[in-house]
Amino acid sequence: ARALAVRGAQVVLAQQSERLMERQLDPAASALVLRHLTGLGVEVHTECRVRDVRCVGGAVRSVEMADGYALDADLVVLACGVHPRVSLAQAAGLDVAKGVVVDDELRTSDPYVHAIGDCVQHAGTVYGLAAPALEQADALAALLAGDTTSRYTGTRSLTRLTLTGPDSPFDLAAFGETEVLPGDDVVQLADATRGTYRKVVVRDDRLVGGVLVGELGTVGALARAWEGAEPLPSDGGPLLHLLTNDGGS
Repeated sequence: ARALAVRGAQVVLAQQSERLMERQLDPAASALVLRHLTGLGVEVHTECRVRDVRCVGGAVRSVEMADGYALDADLVVLACGVHPRVSLAQAAGLDVAKGVVVDDELRTSDPYVHAIGDCVQHAGTVYGLAAPALEQADALAALLAGDTTSRYTGTRSLTRLTLTGPDSPFDLAAFGETEVLPGDDVVQLADATRGTYRKVVVRDDRLVGGVLVGELGTVGALARAWEGAEPLPSDGGPLLHLLTNDGGS
């Protein structure tokens, strides 16, 4: 959407969920992304499901929404993600939820069948990304080659995106769990004027996730603290230092 907008196209973004990048960002960070896109002239509609793309003579003419509204269009870009194809696994009698269910050895409910990649569900998660699939392949290859200790315990992924604009780049990063559960501690810093936002979630004295928008100077240190999963000092000082990158002041 951003790339088309900066080239002068009239862009309408129809988002099926209630906010932008809902899997990676919390509502406050999504609102900043929305502000950036609308500032570029992108028209954004959320909770909006596309039902059909209408073509005449092989050329796109309009997009029909679920409520029956037809939006004229000369170009349609679909961002659909991935959805596991599990029909073969179901026919074979394997356990299937959102994806083919596997354990830490990447075994299915049949101990003689392994599965990796976008089709699998590990510890309740279907990743749909390249990095987890590669890590699963490495773990399974080691196991099949005789390393009985090899296990896949999940992938810690960091999403980072830079959107260029007429004034300056708009950066964002998200990692781990950004949704807060009862009992979690949250540290948030927001600057509406500069359009920056930083938030980290701490659970059982460990950093479990965070989201940063507009200023990513601290993302490397925060990501390392998250990946290390080490208990944080009880006084909270080092965490604030990581979040603010201000030398502890």
